[in-house]
Amino acid sequence: MNLVFTRKENNDIVANLELMRGVDDAEILNIETSPSHRRQGLAQSLLAEAFDWARQNQRQAVWLEVRAGNDAAINLYRKTGFVQVSTRQRYYSNFDDALVMKYTL
Repeated sequence: MNLVFTRKENNDIVANLELMRGVDDAEILNIETSPSHRRQGLAQSLLAEAFDWARQNQRQAVWLEVRAGNDAAINLYRKTGFVQVSTRQRYYSNFDDALVMKYTL
């Protein structure tokens, strides 16, 4: 079962992060913020919560894939400590590449 971290406003979910638990690591499967709530630090706070969970549960790292052209997301991930470890060529259905990124705990 995956974990889901959320941020709400007036009982509406405005941001969420889905985390898959592995034996030694965790993987972010999805992170999204509603357009009206972007650039308010919600995604960064969700990442911090996921990192806290991973530390408390003795995970070694948190992984994710991000579309190579998603500059806003890549900048956020780098700002929070992720590093690119590889590229998956033509990973997405429209043949965009994916950057594989890792946050070491």
